[in-house]
Amino acid sequence: MTDTATLTQRIHSVYADLPTGERKAASVILDGPGELAVWSASELAERSDVSPATISRLVRRLGYENYDEARRDARAMRAGGSPLYLADSGDGKTNGHSLLSKTLTMEARLIEDSLALVNPLVIASLATHLAKAPRIRLAGFRNSHVVADFARTMFGQFRGDVEMLNAPGQTLAEGIAGIGTDDAVLIVGLRRRPSGFTDFVRAVAGSGADVAMLADSSIREAPAEARWNITCRVETPQLLDSYTGVLAVLRLLAMETMRRLDGDARKHLAKIEDIHIALDELD
Repeated sequence: MTDTATLTQRIHSVYADLPTGERKAASVILDGPGELAVWSASELAERSDVSPATISRLVRRLGYENYDEARRDARAMRAGGSPLYLADSGDGKTNGHSLLSKTLTMEARLIEDSLALVNPLVIASLATHLAKAPRIRLAGFRNSHVVADFARTMFGQFRGDVEMLNAPGQTLAEGIAGIGTDDAVLIVGLRRRPSGFTDFVRAVAGSGADVAMLADSSIREAPAEARWNITCRVETPQLLDSYTGVLAVLRLLAMETMRRLDGDARKHLAKIEDIHIALDELD
């Protein structure tokens, strides 16, 4: 077991050899490892029906100096957006009506909070650049790739030369090599980013193109490479991150860009509609 092993990895590596009391506590942690970020040692002992001394022995067996160190590990994973650590042990017991109500409240809050974080001057400047740039390139990884591709779809409806930078079937280097210095690049970097993300952003910025970054507040270093930075909220008390606020901000940016293109945007839209009709492509 290494010092970089996560809380759950540490538990699994010793679980088979744990005494009965420590195993009970370990099982409670594994049912909702993110809960350790908020539980005190006495609360964990009570929930596990063991003594506080048993909890102390368990955390030392896991390689931590004390309970607070184990709790910091859980907090770090939770802050990083790990779905395993965001889930609480009671998630499966929530009834449908309660979950619907909580989700509705949270989605509305994320949209409101994300739009409230928007600097209108940043949106205006970026939208102007996106309207004037000869080409727009978008990039993102994992769930951020889905968001970036959604943005590509929106912008591609009212202007040409909008493509993904990290398209399937090509290396990152091939995509970056094709960037022109006058192009606009929008990178989506929501949490749970791959390990080489910052190096990727630096390489894109090194092309000479102006970079815009859309990310959550957990991002570090990469924003220094961007000319424009937009922050959105994605974190929720529930199991999975939500991107409703991110999509609302992207839609705002798309509308501002389309407004600046004015007649050119309408011509592009009309051209697409004519082709749709000719191909009998849509219902």
